[in-house]
Amino acid sequence: MSSISKAASILACFATENTELSVSFVAEKLALPKSSISRLMKEMAQLGLLQRNADTRCYSPGYLLFQLGSIYQMRFDIIEIVDRIVRDLVKQTGCTGYIGLLNDGEIVAMRKHMGVDAVRYRIEVGRRYPVTYLSFGKALLARRTDAEIEGFFTKYPKDRPARMGEFLKEIAVIRSQGWAEATKTSVPGAHGLGVAVVSPLSSQLIGYSLSYHADLVSREKRREIAMALVNSARQAAALTRDYYWLNK
Repeated sequence: MSSISKAASILACFATENTELSVSFVAEKLALPKSSISRLMKEMAQLGLLQRNADTRCYSPGYLLFQLGSIYQMRFDIIEIVDRIVRDLVKQTGCTGYIGLLNDGEIVAMRKHMGVDAVRYRIEVGRRYPVTYLSFGKALLARRTDAEIEGFFTKYPKDRPARMGEFLKEIAVIRSQGWAEATKTSVPGAHGLGVAVVSPLSSQLIGYSLSYHADLVSREKRREIAMALVNSARQAAALTRDYYWLNK
């Protein structure tokens, strides 16, 4: 095994539950001599690939990896990531997909991908809608604290829920399960399920949803759609490092 391969294998030993590695742990995990691992990890620390804790004598990822990780993340436009995800979800479920963001107190619909459902939904790209109108609007709000939500509706009172206490209970459920549901829309029977993802590097928060006609989708199918959305958000998080989804 070359030195580069060994170095890559050492870096691969890091995980969310193993942010610091001892020489002994790495040597045992890779089944390599402790002396050679010690020399290599010391050299990696000198190059900035690792950094050593003087107290524990263990190693953690170095500043150079942080710099490279930032560059890697900058290559990904979260909107494009979400757009690809939504296209796949539409093909998978037949639902209509929407992508949007929160701007000046309202939802701005950015992209739409039509499904096979014959219902013509009245959501148009470029138009603005109340934050609770689309399911992903609720999902976007759920990424904020209750105090921040109260502040939001103080700033934008026009669409403030009549029963804020009940609304915050609904938001708590959304935070717990990861997805939101909208059943009160301008189209009778049109329902939607949505999620929200963020790119910590750019702090850009994007919501997306799948809409369908309630008469055509069973309760079991709705659950499958919700789980498909959750799994897709986890896929996005693998690229954007959205810790909400990485830890869910």
